[in-house]
Amino acid sequence: MARPLRLEFPGGLYHVSSRGILRHDIVRDDSDREAFVQLLGECVARFEWILISYVLMSNHFHLVVQLTSDTLSRGLQWLNGTYAIRFNRRHDRAGCLLQSRPDVRLVDKETYLLTVLRYDALNPVRAGMVRRPGDYKWSSYRAVVGQAVAPDWLALDDVLAQFGPERSLARAAFRQFVEAAIGSTESPWDDLARQIYLGSETWIETIRQRVELKPRSSAHPKLQRFIPAIRIGEVIQAVAETFGTDEARIRLGRGGRARMAAAWVGACEGHLSSTEIAAGLHLRWSGRVTQLVDRCQREMERDGALRDKLDRAVSTIRGKYQIQDLTPGLA
Repeated sequence: MARPLRLEFPGGLYHVSSRGILRHDIVRDDSDREAFVQLLGECVARFEWILISYVLMSNHFHLVVQLTSDTLSRGLQWLNGTYAIRFNRRHDRAGCLLQSRPDVRLVDKETYLLTVLRYDALNPVRAGMVRRPGDYKWSSYRAVVGQAVAPDWLALDDVLAQFGPERSLARAAFRQFVEAAIGSTESPWDDLARQIYLGSETWIETIRQRVELKPRSSAHPKLQRFIPAIRIGEVIQAVAETFGTDEARIRLGRGGRARMAAAWVGACEGHLSSTEIAAGLHLRWSGRVTQLVDRCQREMERDGALRDKLDRAVSTIRGKYQIQDLTPGLA
């Protein structure tokens, strides 16, 4: 397999979103939300990001980040991993919390930054959580428009400078700009090119040439690698070996806890879709996969022996592909 391109470079502007595994909630209360925002601030300082905006939803978060060095992957790894550990400890749970493959997109600052910021700020409104973006506490919008004190790690002037030299007037203009789109169904991602670039054709070509000039690497972190496509058959094989049962018993519904474990490993480690897992386990309804994963999650939180078996099955798969562990939680 050809070694992948490095897509990180100083000055690059990125929109990042990261979701809970199987779209499960990543926060349960305001204490979790406060912990996440605190860690986000630490992450910005530690990895020297320029954080332009953030919004923390129930089962995912969005960030808009400009880099000063090649630290996006390492920063996301630290943020997601550290938060998962704290969340698991606080709620006495085990297992993966966030998907290990965040959605990362390069954005043309000159043409699309404001559209992306507006779209993110309206996330809570589109979700029906609030009527106006200023009513939602867990995003950077309130700080930008002056409804909350801005943390020193938020680059709010990178936003306000787009709307005028005087801060109070710029805040009012930004508020008007965002609220004017309430109810709109337009999305900047409709213009996404090649699944990662949001910008003009000229800008895309400039960025593509810049990326092509950077050396390729086989040693950079998982978030920068092409992750091999793990098949459900390989998941079932690893689970069967670990649980000491036949693959056919898992596939055909007589595998008991091993069948349940195969669904969990397929979702949490293989990042397979419910449809793929359902096909491998001969399930007529893909919603049954979510039930099996949830059941396994509950049982492993109170059953150390089951956790050990899942850990061994995961290690077998990671050993085959030599994948680094970026989603702590089985320890």
